[in-house]
Amino acid sequence: MDFTNEEFVVYPRYGVGRVLGVSNKKFAGTNEKCLGIKFEHQNLSLFIPVHRLEKVKLRKLMSKPAIKKVLETMKSRARFNPKETHKERLAGCQEKFNTGIANDLAEVARDLARLSKKQDLNMEEETICRDCINLLAREIAICRGTDIKSTRLELEKVLYR
Repeated sequence: MDFTNEEFVVYPRYGVGRVLGVSNKKFAGTNEKCLGIKFEHQNLSLFIPVHRLEKVKLRKLMSKPAIKKVLETMKSRARFNPKETHKERLAGCQEKFNTGIANDLAEVARDLARLSKKQDLNMEEETICRDCINLLAREIAICRGTDIKSTRLELEKVLYR
């Protein structure tokens, strides 16, 4: 565990949060060493047992070169099979989303955004596309020190060109 207090981290399920520190919490009668994370945009605090950090895909914010790679991925040609059913497509998107890898999130956002121009997405696909864009926008904005709204608009401009 190499997270420091006040450092921003990404938890794919909840988004970008700030590390509160390590503390001992009691779960089911046993003391667990937990990492506290505050998700300010959701007004939520979580305490994750240290031994589960890898399983929940908690990671540090992406670097400047990683941001560039994410933007290149979003600009690249979409890869989707129009003959796939909504269920098959959604399962693949959810699997990539759950990895928490920034480039996987960019691929999901790109593919669903481009597909939405050809056909209607179902509600779950729209939700996962929006979640990917929101998570990436928040993370990139924090890395760059810019506001989230303008970063989100920049990403949407790239995706829905």
